[in-house]
Amino acid sequence: MRTPSFLTYILLAVCLTGPAAAAEPANLGRLRLADVEQLLVEHNRTLTASRRAAMAAEASVTIASGRPNPTVSLNTSGINAKSPGDNGSLDTALRIDQPLERGNKRELRLGVADALLQASRSDESDSLRQQRMLARQAYFDLKAAEDRARLSIESAHLAHELLSKTELRLKAGDLAPSDVERIRADTLRADSDASQAEIDRQRARLALAQLLAMEADAAQLATADSWPSLGPLPSTPPDLDKRPDVIAARQRLAAAGKAIDLAKSQQVRDVTVGAQFERNNQYPGSNLVGVGVSVPLFTGYDFRGEIRQAFIARDSAQDELERVKATAAADFSQSTFEAERLSERASRLRDEALPAARKANTAVQFAFSQGGASTLDVIDARRSLYAVEIDTVNALDDAAKARAAWAAATNLQELP
Repeated sequence: MRTPSFLTYILLAVCLTGPAAAAEPANLGRLRLADVEQLLVEHNRTLTASRRAAMAAEASVTIASGRPNPTVSLNTSGINAKSPGDNGSLDTALRIDQPLERGNKRELRLGVADALLQASRSDESDSLRQQRMLARQAYFDLKAAEDRARLSIESAHLAHELLSKTELRLKAGDLAPSDVERIRADTLRADSDASQAEIDRQRARLALAQLLAMEADAAQLATADSWPSLGPLPSTPPDLDKRPDVIAARQRLAAAGKAIDLAKSQQVRDVTVGAQFERNNQYPGSNLVGVGVSVPLFTGYDFRGEIRQAFIARDSAQDELERVKATAAADFSQSTFEAERLSERASRLRDEALPAARKANTAVQFAFSQGGASTLDVIDARRSLYAVEIDTVNALDDAAKARAAWAAATNLQELP
């Protein structure tokens, strides 16, 4: 029984729900991760190509199901070349020939084509698995770029506030000019960081827009969801044999096995049967009917090359299945390791390092306002806080992307 393609499910859902139940268009300025995944299914170019490949495989099944067409011929003989008008002795023959396939060739062709169709549909599912992971990672990269841009702007704003205060203290004779110049230089650096963060945000927008085939709308894209959970991963080991790339490789192995039988069937001789009706104008009333059978003689070639190729293709398909299974196992092992370690790192930075850096910066700012801390202390504390904030955002981004890779490796629809 053939499994409906992914495109078929989409069309069926549209037909059943109708326009009244159509989903609301996504707000590009406040994109949720679920919105991104929906837009991915609708617009992603790689997914569109995989759907067309599945459609082409469906056409291949139609081709494989075809039967040999009959041939009709009409022949006239006895034409007088010197006197074309004197054709009283013409003989006219109408003939029809029908090739008959033997050796179960049509059924074997259908078996190979159907197995390849199932493999193409599994490729379609695997493309969705991979593109969903890339879209999730691009979404988290954009979220991290937005957070870095926000922190850079806040840092630059605080730097300008500090510069204004130090200039007032300079006028009051409470600070040396060299201290003010140090803070001014640090303020310029904060402005530069903010400019670079804005460039990085635009790059992240474009990367996500390219996956969604929405490059013209890249400038509008912005995230709305919070960072995903950093909790422990599910302890139940996944069944990697159900990953679509493993299924596709197994289906191609099945097709290669059937292709061996198809190649062997070429050694079973096909038969062409024919029937002929001949009208004899020279002797009216003596029309003739004839039948004939033709069978090829394998005196020159017996298809042993095709059979050998089919066995080699089967062995290659077996090697490919083993490679894909090994890759799936390695993906699961590596993604599990990275997701666990990066989640732990992000938790430590978010829950321990960041609060400590904020507390230290607040203490130094208060001490500076009371004259108990130097300008260098203020600059170092603010830079340390900014560095920890950026490290935390980067760690959250790395952990979220690692968990997206883990979900893809285990073929889960939802993030852990």
